Amino acid sequence: MATDPDYCEIITIGVKEAGKPGIQMNLEEFAAWLKIKDENGATKLNQKMITFNGKQFDIPVIIRAGLKAGIDLPYMELKNMTDKYKAQNHIDLMQELSVGYANYKSLDKYAQIYLGVSKKPIDFATATDDEIKAHNLEDLDLTAQLFNKFRPLFVWDHAKVPADVRLATEKETTL
Repeated sequence: MATDPDYCEIITIGVKEAGKPGIQMNLEEFAAWLKIKDENGATKLNQKMITFNGKQFDIPVIIRAGLKAGIDLPYMELKNMTDKYKAQNHIDLMQELSVGYANYKSLDKYAQIYLGVSKKPIDFATATDDEIKAHNLEDLDLTAQLFNKFRPLFVWDHAKVPADVRLATEKETTL
């Protein structure tokens, strides 16, 4: 399995919206999902996206695969989500939890330290599509759990904030 965005093949894209189970889709379905509007007319890209290494891996892979396949995606918005300083609606936990570039840890390592669980090992070179999809769902669940553990770093506790300065509740999506 290639890790270079130019050579990656997307088997599945997993999405877990707050309070809902994770779902999986192909790239065309993901492109359609991004365009779904909520009751206020906002698309999925207007919601908070939470990833683990999404800025350096997932989103660049989606961009390159979409361009190769000629799929209509919001490329500029996706590219902005990879920017360390412009990505206002994207929290990349790998980037946010590291202390300097030399201290990146894997999702498995953070899950062990903060959640007391280990990921199921997988050999991507020999894994079946079903094994990769199961791995993807595990990653979605662990990313959501890890975000919830570190939630105080990213989300105001509305109960402790006076009503006149409260922000609108943000929807969150784990990619």
